[in-house]
Amino acid sequence: MSQTQQMDRIATAALTPETDKTGAGKPDPRGDAQATKRPKGKAPRIYLAVAAALIAVWGMGCAYFSSHFVPGTTVNGRDVSNMSVEDLAKAVDGDATTWKASVSGDGMSLELSATDIGLKADGDTLAQDALEATDARAWPINLISHQQIRTESGMSVDDGKLLEAIAAAVDVHNADATGPINATGAYNGDTRQFEVVEQKLGTAVDAERTASKVAAEAKALSPSVTLGNDELVQPTVSADSPELASAIEKANAMLAVEIPLTKDGTEVARVTRDSSSSWICIGEDLSVSVSQESVAQWANDSLAAEVAKSDEVNDYALDAAGIAQSVAAGIRDLKSDSIEIPLAIVNSRPPESEGHETRGRHIDVNLTTQYARFYDSDGTVIWRSYLVSGKVSEGRSTPTGTYRINAKRQNETLVGADEDGDGEPDYRSHVTYWMPFIGNAVGLHDASWRSKFGGTIYVYGGSHGCVNLPTDAAAQLYSLVKVGDTVYVHK
Repeated sequence: MSQTQQMDRIATAALTPETDKTGAGKPDPRGDAQATKRPKGKAPRIYLAVAAALIAVWGMGCAYFSSHFVPGTTVNGRDVSNMSVEDLAKAVDGDATTWKASVSGDGMSLELSATDIGLKADGDTLAQDALEATDARAWPINLISHQQIRTESGMSVDDGKLLEAIAAAVDVHNADATGPINATGAYNGDTRQFEVVEQKLGTAVDAERTASKVAAEAKALSPSVTLGNDELVQPTVSADSPELASAIEKANAMLAVEIPLTKDGTEVARVTRDSSSSWICIGEDLSVSVSQESVAQWANDSLAAEVAKSDEVNDYALDAAGIAQSVAAGIRDLKSDSIEIPLAIVNSRPPESEGHETRGRHIDVNLTTQYARFYDSDGTVIWRSYLVSGKVSEGRSTPTGTYRINAKRQNETLVGADEDGDGEPDYRSHVTYWMPFIGNAVGLHDASWRSKFGGTIYVYGGSHGCVNLPTDAAAQLYSLVKVGDTVYVHK
């Protein structure tokens, strides 16, 4: 019920005589004789007199408060008890001219004046608007309820000047402030699901929000403005965002995908949520992606050693980029089809020499390809290596033919002939593994002074006729070879 309706009921009740507890106004069942003992018409006259007095008082109040404010009323926080519209207008105009306010909160503090923000006031408009927010007929109720009126009518600020004044202080503050953190989705190891991570406020202040708060308080002529969380830079994604919920649902669907990984058709590993949980990412734009770099790293750590293989043509290793691309696509497309682990050629060998199958156990030294293989009696390759043979440009090519290992010795010093006639050997070379096959002059040995083998090094940078090998390869050959093993040297 409105205040006006309440006052109308009070006035109506005052003009309507009430029947007292003795039954006045009703027929007396005891008869006329008994009824004549009471005074006639006295009670109704008293009620009418009281009602008339109340109405008169109420009417005078209505007249007065049609241009004045009821005691206890505030306008924009100002006590305007019994003030006339003209008095309030004059007070607003005067206060607006000298207005100053302290702005503080969120780590900021500054002073502003009416001039700084272009504050203007039309007191007549504000006062009249405030009075119209009241109802003079309800003044008795308003005496008790104490109206609190807030209005910006007639008040204005220069938005450009205000924002400029605020922005300068905000820029200084935000230089060392932290920004907000948007709500996102992250994997929970306990529940094994992606879940919402709540947004967080930082300490950075939003200039426009702050200007809006200051403008509202300035129009109310408040002497101070307190900034709070509403004036901070707000996260752009909240925990209740439908887009975030959709991203989390999509991430959990990806998480449920299991993909068998096979080698030659046999499953050797399986992609499950235990691994894919660290690959699936929800981005700042709420896109859901699979990190191929993370998949490739996992594949290298978990599969590389298991799937690597070699034949006499190539060495094969895990194609990490290839498996990462296939696995990521399977997870994104929610497909659980098995994936054959792709391999990449990491080393191609020179072709095997013709006729090696018929020679039994032997060391095949191919001077053209600068490559050697050691075949066991069943034709299996038990050792292989690149080499550097004799220097062709000086006529020191390694002799071709079929020979046999005639000795195995370690830590030998190979001494060259005195071809330049200076009375000294042309070279002295220490080798750790020495396996001669032509007397003690030509053999297979390590050449620690070389950093590269194979190719065309032998043409201008070859040996004096021996077969130079990498140290590791020479050590492996030394452990396998036996005196008497055949050495077949050819082009």
